[in-house]
Amino acid sequence: MSKVSLKGALWLAWIALTVAVTAKPFLWHLEYFRHPGRQFFSLYLGALAVLVAAAVLYARLRQARPALIGWEPRVFVGFFLALFFVYAPLSSLFSILIGFVCASFGRSTLGRVTESPLERLTLWPAAGLGILSILLFLLGLARLYYGWLLLALLAAAALAFWRNARRFVELARRAETAYAACARDPLWGLCLVFVFVFSVVSAMVVLSPEIAYDPISFHFVLAHGYAAMHRLAVMPHLPYSYFPQAVELLYALGFLLDGQMTAKVLTCAFFPLAAMSVALIGRRWFSQAAGGAGPLVAAALFVTTPFISWTGSVAKNDLALALYLLLALYGVVRWIETARFGWLAAGVLFLAFGFGVKHVAVLGAAPLALLVLWNLRRARLSARQWAILAAIFICCGLCWHIRTWILAGNPLYPEVSWSAVRSTTAEGHPQLTWLDRARIYALVPWTVHFHGWFAFESPSPNPAGFFLVAFFPLLWLRGGLKTRLSRLALFFCAAYFLYWAAILIKVRYAIAAFGVLFAYLADRMCAFAAPEEPRARRASVLALATYCFLFALSLTLILEMNVPRLKLFARRISREEFLRESLVTYRSIEALNRLARPGEGAYSVGNCSTFYASIEFDCYYDYQGNYLLDKIVSDIQDGHYQYLLVANSWADFRHVHVIEGLFHAAPVYEDESFRIYRLRRY
Repeated sequence: MSKVSLKGALWLAWIALTVAVTAKPFLWHLEYFRHPGRQFFSLYLGALAVLVAAAVLYARLRQARPALIGWEPRVFVGFFLALFFVYAPLSSLFSILIGFVCASFGRSTLGRVTESPLERLTLWPAAGLGILSILLFLLGLARLYYGWLLLALLAAAALAFWRNARRFVELARRAETAYAACARDPLWGLCLVFVFVFSVVSAMVVLSPEIAYDPISFHFVLAHGYAAMHRLAVMPHLPYSYFPQAVELLYALGFLLDGQMTAKVLTCAFFPLAAMSVALIGRRWFSQAAGGAGPLVAAALFVTTPFISWTGSVAKNDLALALYLLLALYGVVRWIETARFGWLAAGVLFLAFGFGVKHVAVLGAAPLALLVLWNLRRARLSARQWAILAAIFICCGLCWHIRTWILAGNPLYPEVSWSAVRSTTAEGHPQLTWLDRARIYALVPWTVHFHGWFAFESPSPNPAGFFLVAFFPLLWLRGGLKTRLSRLALFFCAAYFLYWAAILIKVRYAIAAFGVLFAYLADRMCAFAAPEEPRARRASVLALATYCFLFALSLTLILEMNVPRLKLFARRISREEFLRESLVTYRSIEALNRLARPGEGAYSVGNCSTFYASIEFDCYYDYQGNYLLDKIVSDIQDGHYQYLLVANSWADFRHVHVIEGLFHAAPVYEDESFRIYRLRRY
C-alpha cells in the first residue's frame, strides 16, 4: 500500500473511531430537544438540516462568485450593529463612544509598536479597555462615580481624539482587503455560516437580562453597589470585593450610564477581541501560507466551542482574562522575534491587565516568565528597562493587590499565596499516591471532553465540544512547527495546560491555552485539506467539521437558549416576565421587594440572586445543598434581618420549628421553590 493511500486509510479509520466515540453524546444532546415536545424536536432537526444545506451552498456560491467574499465583513458587522441598535439603542451608542475612546487610548499607547491592521484592530481597543479600568480605579478611590461626570469625560476624550475616526475607517478598509485575500478557502466558507449562527445566539444572551449565577450573585452586585455609592468600596458579606475588579468597574460604568444593558453590551467586546487575538496568533506563527484561511478557522473554532461561547456571552470576566493573556503572549513572542523592547513592554502591560481581572492570571504568568527568562540569554535588559517593566506591572496590575493589602493586611485576601500551588484536581488529592495523581492528570483531556460536569457549569458532560477529538491526529502532522516562534507559542500552551491541570480543572480558566491550541489546529486542518490535496480528503474534513459544528451548536443552544428568550426577542413578553420564566429564584425576590420596606434586610438560604433584590440581601449558598442550621441561626442573630428566604427543600419541619421558636417566624410567601418568613424579635 502506498504512503498516500496508507495516510488516507488511517484518516478514514480515525473518522470512524471519532463518530463511534462521540455518537452517543451527540444523540443525547439531540434528544434533549424532545423536552419541549415532539413537534419542537422535529422542527429542530429540520432546522439543522437547513443550516447544513445553507452552509454547503454558500461555501460553493462564494467559490463561484468571489465578489461575495469582499462583502462578508460589511454584512456581518452591519447585521449585528442593526441588531444591537434595535434592541438596545442607547446602550449601543454608549458602547460605541466608549469603544472609540478605548481604541484611541490604545493607539496612543501602542501606536509605535503595532504594524498590521489586525494587530491594531485587536491590540488598540484591548489596551484601551485595560487603561479605562485603571482610570476608573482612580476615580473610584476619589469617590467620583457619577454618571454625568463620566459621560462628560468620555465626550471630552472623544472630542480630543476626533481625528482618529478617519484613521479607524481607513484601518477597517485595510483589514477588509486582508480578509478578502485569505477568506477564499471552502472550509472558512463553511465556518462562516456557523460563526454567524453562534454570534446571533450570543447576541441574544447579551441583549437579555442576566440570569447566570456569578453575575447576579456578585459581579453585578459589586458593580451596582459601586455605582450607587459613587466610589470603590468593600461590600459587607462579599469577600469577592477584595479581589481585583477591573471588569466589575466596566460594569459599574455601564450602570452609571444606562443600567444593566449598557454594562453587558460594553463588556461583550472581550469575546470578539479574544477571537481576533487567536486569529492574530495563528496569522503570525502558525499560518503556512500568506493567503491561508487558518487564522479565520482558528477564530471560528474558538467562537463555536460551547464553554467559550457561553462564558463570552454572559457577564463574566473570564474572556477578559483570556484576551489579556493571549495578547501578553503575543507581546512577549513578538519581542523575542524582533528584539524591540516596546513589544516586551506591551506584553507586560497586558499581563498586568490580566492580574487586574483575577488571580488566576498566574496560570499564564508562569509560562510567560519562562519565555522571558529563556530569551534573556539573547536580549539583555538594562536597569532602566527593568524599572519601566516593574512600573507598568505595579501600576496596571498590582494596584488592586496593594489596595487589598492596605485594607486587609494580605494582598491576596481572602486567598493565600499557597493557593497558587494547592491542587484541587481531585477530592482527597493530598492522600493520593503518585500513581493515582499521574493517572488523574493523564486523563484530564478525556475528562474535560467526556466527563466535564465538574469542569464547567453545565448540564452536559461535553463542554469542550469535539473539534480537538475529531482532528487530534492532525496536531501531530509534520510541518506544523517550522519556526522557533511557533514552538515557543505552543510551549506556552503546553505549560499552561500542565499547570492548570495540576491546580484546578475548570475549563474557563484555560481559555487562553485553548485559543493557542486552536490556532495551531486550524493551520493543520487547512494544510491537510489544501486545494492540491485529493478531493475526497477535503470533503472528509468539511464533513467532519460540520459534524462537530452541529454538536457544538446543540450544546450551545442548551446552555444559552430557552423558550422565554425566544419570546422576549419576539416581543411577546417583557423583561420582567422573561426573568420570572427563566430564573427560578426571581419570583421570590420579586415578592420580597414588594413586601419589604426601605432599610429592612433579608437573609437567604439557597437563593443568591442578590442583584435583583432592592433591599439589603445576604445569601448563604452551598452547591451540594448541605446547609447548616447552626450557621443560619448564628447569621440571623448577628445580622438583625427582618426576612428569611429559604429553599423549600431545606424548610422541613425540624428546621422551621427551630426558626419559629427563636425568631417567631411567620410565613408570608411561598412558591414551588422558595418561601419567605417574616422574622420578629421580642
